[in-house]
Amino acid sequence: MALLNEIFLKPVGKVIEARQNKIKSDIEAGKAARLKAQDSISQYEQHLHEVRTKAQGLINEASEKANYHRNLEVSRLREEGRRKMEAVQAEIASERSRLLDQLVGEESQLVQEIGRRVVGEDIAIPLDTDKVRRALEEAS
Repeated sequence: MALLNEIFLKPVGKVIEARQNKIKSDIEAGKAARLKAQDSISQYEQHLHEVRTKAQGLINEASEKANYHRNLEVSRLREEGRRKMEAVQAEIASERSRLLDQLVGEESQLVQEIGRRVVGEDIAIPLDTDKVRRALEEAS
């Protein structure tokens, strides 16, 4: 029995004990690796959060700058449009005044022609050009 114990049981016990120690060691190494992986994941998630926050900040800043520049451009275009509109309105008013003056002159000639044909000779018909102009302005 002692011989059997020395030859078979002790070596088998040592192998079993070595195997149990290796299993415990592997379990401890696995736990340590899992803790290390969880720490790495946590660091990665924190870094990812920081990067996303920074990216969102850059996006917000770019949006604000784009809105600012868009508003500047819109204001510039509105001002340019207003100036062009005023210039066109002034040109239209000038053209209208010129045409009214021309119509007053033509009407004065027409009255003189009608008077000459009715009377048969050239006569001076006094015509108030301001009243004629006002009448033409009201008619338009």
